[in-house]
Formats: sequence, C-alpha cells, structure tokens
Amino acid sequence: MEPTNSLPWIIFELKQQLYAISTERVTGIAQMPSLTFVPNAPPEFLGVTSVRSNVVPVLELKRLLNISDNKEQTLNASKMLAHKLEGATEFVKEITRCLKAKEEFGVSDTEAFFGDKFDKAFVSDRSEVSELISEIQSLESELLIKISEARSEPEKLREAESCGKKLIRALTSAHEKINDNSYKMLIFLSDVPGSVDACLCFVVDKVRAVDELEMIENKNDNRCLYMSGYICGVAHNEKIKGEILITDDKEIVKMVHVYNKSVAEKNGNGK
Repeated sequence: MEPTNSLPWIIFELKQQLYAISTERVTGIAQMPSLTFVPNAPPEFLGVTSVRSNVVPVLELKRLLNISDNKEQTLNASKMLAHKLEGATEFVKEITRCLKAKEEFGVSDTEAFFGDKFDKAFVSDRSEVSELISEIQSLESELLIKISEARSEPEKLREAESCGKKLIRALTSAHEKINDNSYKMLIFLSDVPGSVDACLCFVVDKVRAVDELEMIENKNDNRCLYMSGYICGVAHNEKIKGEILITDDKEIVKMVHVYNKSVAEKNGNGK
C-alpha cells in the first residue's frame, strides 16, 4: 500500500540514493554522537545513544536495506593513509636534513615511503574525502617530479620540501575525516504516532530536506521491484532530482522489538 498521510517527509541519503520517511513518527534529528556498544545486540544495530535521558538503540538502516557500508574498505584506506603519512613525514624530514646539510637528496625507493595507490570508488559518497585523496595523489606526483628535478637543479629541493609539507597536511586531514562519522545524522522515531518519546533511531548519510512529496503510481513498470520489505513506495520532489524511495516507518519501528528480544534472550533474561 502506498503512503497516504499528508504530513511533510524527511528526505535523506544513503550512499547517494534518496529515501524519505514520514514525519508522523519522527521525534527529532541529531548529528551522529559517540555510541555505546551493546554486547549481544542484533547485527543491524550499532549500539545505543541517550536522548532526553532515555537510552535508544541505534539502527544501521543500510544493513537493514542490504546496502553495502564499505566498512572494510574504509578500514583498509585508514591504514593506508596512516602508512602514507608516516612515510611522507620521514621523506620530508630527509629533504629538510639534506637542505640544512647542503647535501644531495639520495632517496630513490619512493615506494617504501608512499606505498599503494588509492581506489577512490569506496569514498564516492564522501565528497570531501574523495577531494582530499585527489589532492594527495596530485601532491605525490608533484613531489616526485620535484625530487627528480632536484638532481640536476638543487634549488628544486626547497620546492619539494614545501610540496611535501602540503602532502603531510592533506594526509593528516584525510585520515581524520575518513575515521569521522560526525557528518552522519540520526533520525529518531516513536512507536506511537505523535509521541515525543523516541524508541529507536537510525543512521543516514545526509538529511536533504523536509518537504512534501509527489507519489508515483505503481503501474506496469519496474518500480514495483521496490515495493517490498522496508520500502513501500516511490516519489518525486520538485526541488530535488531523482526518484525517492519511501521507507515504511511502521516496519522500521518494529525493529526495536527485535533488538529488545535479542538482547534479553542472549543475556539470559528472555522467556
């Protein structure tokens, strides 16, 4: 059944796809806080957070909708950035030492300093990280060119030092941002429409708008493939391009019972 309420909708992003949820059960929106891990919680939940003195479980909606979360790729990239940062720092230290001692820069094994190259595909939904990685790649290439030129033009070594310091700053910033989840948002839901008491919240990459939607009728097209599980319709918004998938707030809220039952049973408190 397609949604019928006339309330505004919260339009949000999950990995660059647009979704919406009715405001009927929404009690608030907040920036992603630090979460408390809960042993024995179902895999769809990241932990719990506190809102108005109530402890609320935090649902990973991506997992519920079978959307890949790139956690493994992000962890690998974080390690790679840390390695590159360590290597670049040592590289620049050697440049500075050579400048002070008026020696020729003799490091030839650059791979030992900078390691593997990046595949930016995994950060396609994080534009600021993607831009930083592009900057890192450009600075790495520029630095190596200046080092090569410095063999015949010693004054280029000073330019290489400056370029290397920029690279260190970019690597530091990228490493901080790739491990930062504060850009994400939480949407809090109540199990009773109109209540201010949240029973559950879920994570989104970005809240785009709170606005009205125009529902698309489900007649003889591929949109019927969306009508299952936690997705109950498709809509358009006149201000935002792209189809918007409507999430079923009633089904999402039911996940709090899954959480409570699982934690109780695994902790030996279930019936």
